[in-house]
Amino acid sequence: MYLAFYKAPGDWSDKLIRWWTKSKYSHVELVTDDFSTMYSSSGMDGGVRKKPHYYNVNTWTYVEVSVSEELVKDIFSETNGSKYDWFGILGFILPLQDRTNRWFCSEWCSNALKCGGDKRMYLQEPSKLSPGKLYNLVKKDK
Repeated sequence: MYLAFYKAPGDWSDKLIRWWTKSKYSHVELVTDDFSTMYSSSGMDGGVRKKPHYYNVNTWTYVEVSVSEELVKDIFSETNGSKYDWFGILGFILPLQDRTNRWFCSEWCSNALKCGGDKRMYLQEPSKLSPGKLYNLVKKDK
């Protein structure tokens, strides 16, 4: 599977996330090996969901990761329809407690990697990872 980091201009919320996190990425998805389907949590879509993906290197930066599609499907089936964690995003700057029934994109994706045994995630708290921080972690060993 791949992590796909969103780098297209986007809307005002993308610009705000990039500015606040000092990153060129504002969103992240887990994408299947054939690039046909993406899984994540999206504020635009109301929370955890899957949808078609269209490979585009002008819009996305792709990083291959070692997590099985079966595990991602299992995590998705357990969290599908969970609301987007708007409040949790404030955890980047405030010491807030994680709410496990809501997810933002990088939290959902890094949790899937952690459940899949990605050693880079062992000491990470998914609710504290922005898309940019997650990108830096997965690119560190590449």
